[in-house]
Amino acid sequence: MKNNFKENEEIDIIVLIEKIKLMMLSLLLQIFRRSKSFLLGWKKLLVVIIAGLLLGYFLTDSKLPNAKEATVLVKINFDAGNYVYDAVDLINLKISSKDADFFTQEIKLNEDESVDEVSISPVIDIKDIMAKDINANEIRALFENLEYEDGFSVTEGFKSDYDYHFIKVSVSNNSSIGTVNKVIDYFNNNPLFTELRERNLQRISSIIFDNEQTIKQIDKLLDYYTSENKTKTTQLYIDNKDVRPNELIKTKISLQSENQELKKENLTTKETVMVINEANILIENNSILSNKMVYYPLLFLFIYVITSIVIGLYSYLDKLDRAS
Repeated sequence: MKNNFKENEEIDIIVLIEKIKLMMLSLLLQIFRRSKSFLLGWKKLLVVIIAGLLLGYFLTDSKLPNAKEATVLVKINFDAGNYVYDAVDLINLKISSKDADFFTQEIKLNEDESVDEVSISPVIDIKDIMAKDINANEIRALFENLEYEDGFSVTEGFKSDYDYHFIKVSVSNNSSIGTVNKVIDYFNNNPLFTELRERNLQRISSIIFDNEQTIKQIDKLLDYYTSENKTKTTQLYIDNKDVRPNELIKTKISLQSENQELKKENLTTKETVMVINEANILIENNSILSNKMVYYPLLFLFIYVITSIVIGLYSYLDKLDRAS
């Protein structure tokens, strides 16, 4: 009885393997037939490619120069992120409305220069957000929108709070890196941004000056306590007798460190939108989408292949259905 069961089990396994082989052979045969039919139908392929070339040729305007684009790394200062994002939206609005006066008068473009699109995106750094004064609900909203894949998205409310951003500018082929610089200058020449910059520079200068005056006063106090003839020769009067030299030294070191940070900040806040990568970053846009005489033949060829596969699969399944 057991031997018969084993023999039946072995037969079932052999039959299953044979069926799998037949299915694989049938699949390979179908692939071979479709490939052969596809290659033998070179006339159809040629017609499809020529149709794509002709469409691309007629849709390509030879009068329009090829586009160029530049991606600029910038640092936005003075908490002006929202204003810069609004300014980018305004530029794109003027592009869509074809407001030539705006670009010649506000951005100072020449007649042979044109801007096709401007976009801005933040360089994600959680430390920038944590340094801000934000409440618990905003922090929860931030972490609920993190996506750990190629990168992670941020909410609309947070994107302008980061310090560093990428500004991508698409211009015509007649334009140069000077065109991109004019767009950046447009941000910095904004009266609101100019006032923010002046206020910040005044703030930094005022704090540095006050700290230096305090440091001088601390030095006088330390000299007073370290002087041997402090009782009669000095004219310094101290109302609070409980003065600790150690605390004065700590305060002095703290103020000196603060001045160093402020001077460093002063170097990186000369402008509202400060360009980090100064190199010539304008490159020609050679993507497939920009070349219609390549894009449309490939698109038509892809559609033809997919259509052939779908029709062949339907025909094969229809034959199986009739045979069953």
